[in-house]
Amino acid sequence: MGELLNNTVNRISLIDFEKAGNKFCESHHVLISEYFRRINVVLDTLYISTDNYPLIRIASILQKSIHIDIMKACPILENINNLYIKAICYYHLEICSLVDEGVDEANEYRDLYEPMIKLLERGGSFCIRQGEMLVGTSAYPLNYWRKLEVK
Repeated sequence: MGELLNNTVNRISLIDFEKAGNKFCESHHVLISEYFRRINVVLDTLYISTDNYPLIRIASILQKSIHIDIMKACPILENINNLYIKAICYYHLEICSLVDEGVDEANEYRDLYEPMIKLLERGGSFCIRQGEMLVGTSAYPLNYWRKLEVK
């Protein structure tokens, strides 16, 4: 396991997913906004059109496969019940693995999921229900998330 992947596994392993969402900070809005912005830049740069939720698997978009079993590298993923949070963590670990493997295109996207990882580290959480991303007491409508200005 490479250094970046190892550090990311350690970070994710320190997150208390059982208590996630019990704490809400104003910075969570900033982190969600930054994540949406980063995803929009990627979609625009790579000329990808999506009407889907802002949960993209950048390794798949880059058409790169990893040579490590992410679930074995980070066994805590098995215990994450929220599928969206599990996906974000998995996608982040995946891109870190590609960076460690020396995939040049991956390096540009190594921090793509960073705002969401920081949200989780700060005790935040999110879920998607009825077409909205719920963060704390706020709901972000996902049918037009690409144009959404989070304040």
